[in-house]
Amino acid sequence: MGAICFRDRPFPTIIEAASASGFTGIGLTVGQCVSALERGIGLDEIGARVADAGLRVAELELIRLGDDGPVRHANSLVEDLAHALTPDRVHVAAFTGEPARIFEQFAEVCERLKPLPVAFEFMPYSQVKNLAQAIGLAEHTGAANAKVVLDVVHFFRSGDAAADLTSADLGWVAGLQLSDVAARHGVSLPREARHLRTYPGRGELDIVGLLRVIADMSDVLPPLSVEPISDALELLPLPVVAEEIMFSTLGTVAAAGWVAGDGVFTRTAPTGN
Repeated sequence: MGAICFRDRPFPTIIEAASASGFTGIGLTVGQCVSALERGIGLDEIGARVADAGLRVAELELIRLGDDGPVRHANSLVEDLAHALTPDRVHVAAFTGEPARIFEQFAEVCERLKPLPVAFEFMPYSQVKNLAQAIGLAEHTGAANAKVVLDVVHFFRSGDAAADLTSADLGWVAGLQLSDVAARHGVSLPREARHLRTYPGRGELDIVGLLRVIADMSDVLPPLSVEPISDALELLPLPVVAEEIMFSTLGTVAAAGWVAGDGVFTRTAPTGN
């Protein structure tokens, strides 16, 4: 379950809901970790509680590159948390700053956190707007741990289609984030992405088509994260949301010819594409 599924949810509730619904990992933000610390849950205890629930920290976010203002203090804390929690990957993005400065900071973070994967999340309304730009940055660093996050909402809303993904692109993907949206009159891309997502398969995105394209290139899906960021869903109890995330995700990946097992999704049969 992606970190932004849990906005304003207490840390114990996050762990309990994710574990009960059969997830193997969770995402965490720096804000959620700080909130846990404020509730008297120490840093060592955060990791211990995650492990005791049969989970792991799959994603830790977000380092904001290109911004040398006060946000740099939060960035430093994310790096400290990365060393303490050893997540599968750390996510970075850039909403401001010059390209040269963004690249410089990305390379520096990769160096400080190596060998931990550092995955750049592109967004059409950020400084790095599409998959090609994010891969270009990662490749230019020359760092073995420089990767990208492929959020399907950002992928499709940046103008890419499922058929555009190549096997070379896939090699840079450290995590595949699923959710869905539907076009609405007068809604900006940032508002849609941050407030109006829904469960995979409930919107208009060609997620099944994208998963089938990946099946033509690989026998194993990249690590999945599901993040239906929604103001409306936040009004529901988290266990209900977690169950809906699990059922919708399993149905969507199965429709594309993938089956879950041992913490990964593998192909069931040739897709025929």
